[in-house]
Amino acid sequence: MDAVANKPGHWTIGFLGGAAALTAMSLVAVAREPLGSGYALAWLAALGLAAFSLLAYLRPLVTLIAALVFITSPIRLAVTQQQSAVVTAFLLGACAVGLACRTNWRELTRDPMIVPIGIFGGYGILSAGLGLAAGNPLSQVMGDCFQAVEFAVVYFLVAQLLASDADLRLLLRWLLISMLIMVLAELVLFALGPLAGGLLPAWEGDAAEDFLRTIDIDATILFTVLINLYPLARSPRQRYLLWAALIPTVANIALSLSRGLWVCTLVAGIVSLALQGGKTRARLLKASMYMGVCVVLLAVGWKIGSGGGDSLMDVFEERIFHGVDQVEEGFAGTESMATRRFLEMAIVGPQILERPWLGHGLGATYIIGGFAVLEAGTTGLIDHHFIHNFYLGTAFRMGLVGLGLLLWVLARYFRRIGKAYKKMPPDYSKAIVAGLLASVFGQLFLSITEPTLVNHPTGPLIAAAMAVCFRLVPGTIPPHRATDLTHGV
Repeated sequence: MDAVANKPGHWTIGFLGGAAALTAMSLVAVAREPLGSGYALAWLAALGLAAFSLLAYLRPLVTLIAALVFITSPIRLAVTQQQSAVVTAFLLGACAVGLACRTNWRELTRDPMIVPIGIFGGYGILSAGLGLAAGNPLSQVMGDCFQAVEFAVVYFLVAQLLASDADLRLLLRWLLISMLIMVLAELVLFALGPLAGGLLPAWEGDAAEDFLRTIDIDATILFTVLINLYPLARSPRQRYLLWAALIPTVANIALSLSRGLWVCTLVAGIVSLALQGGKTRARLLKASMYMGVCVVLLAVGWKIGSGGGDSLMDVFEERIFHGVDQVEEGFAGTESMATRRFLEMAIVGPQILERPWLGHGLGATYIIGGFAVLEAGTTGLIDHHFIHNFYLGTAFRMGLVGLGLLLWVLARYFRRIGKAYKKMPPDYSKAIVAGLLASVFGQLFLSITEPTLVNHPTGPLIAAAMAVCFRLVPGTIPPHRATDLTHGV
């Protein structure tokens, strides 16, 4: 690709950045409550213009890494999902503008997934229009549309900006370190207990009261990548570093008390074993068994509660059997908080048949009893948006067309990467591809009980993982002329 110029024009970047920043902040000002006086808004607009212009002038890969690090770092604990989305959109917008000012669009990097993912993102915009026409809440429409577009934009940016092995290593290094810092931060907050300031969710059961939970979906991706790298560690230093990262990551997943995360990790581990072969599979299985035994021994020996009569293993057992009870009550038709996922299927499922092809539009809500919604404030009927089953929610809002497009994207990804993976030599690149491929496959199961595949903030990380796989697998990307995207700060 040829750059538009050897050095992008400051006025061009400033104009585009200002337009995008003012547009974004205008949307925020309209969608949210008043932010203050007119003078405050004017200063905020000027600050946003300056920040956006600076970010657009930076090397685009740096801005992209900043966006991905933001959604994987402990900063996420201190902001709401809406605030996180606004900041991420700001950073991704600056990255896209910076890329546009440096790129001849006729010579973009060709990628086998850009068209399918682009079609899915474009259909998301169309579905948002259908949602607005149907009278769905504006804030919900914008939120749903943002997530679909964000997924497509992140994949596109990663596919275009990883022009060399050095860029690839830089992105992976920052992401893995950021996710590990997040894991450690949550463990520190868990150790602080009541002093954590409410940054971690809590669970109350018979075996423990107010047991803090380290729920971090990204930890499953980090674990899967690290465990696939372990069989290739040759020196003691490499093994010690991997164990130093694996131990807190496994502890974080275990202390999440999330059965969905446990199943996701188990599925990703099984897929990893299936992808590996020979001695690599044996070493991977041995490392997994060591960690499993350590977790069980620690859970049995860790006494909790004021009386010290219960162990962490009792908490694990209670969570597992509580899940079994939920399933039994759900099939029995019980209406309660415990069976809310079954209630969603019973309520939303028939509504899909009313508009099967295009759905009810993004932002669509449904009526459910407040007793089945956390912090609803009432037991009566309420208009609710969140749906635990991602596939159910996609079919409800985007119809069978949207669900079909999503499955097409996933099937194409797994088929292309799986076919090319078999031809890769047994090196670190193959191990990373195996970890990312297995982790994405694990997210397919997690999305049955928690929408993660496309939703913010996990969706952008999954999109980045998919794009990185195609950069690591040789022969999946057609050759193209090199592009100078390194100018800028």
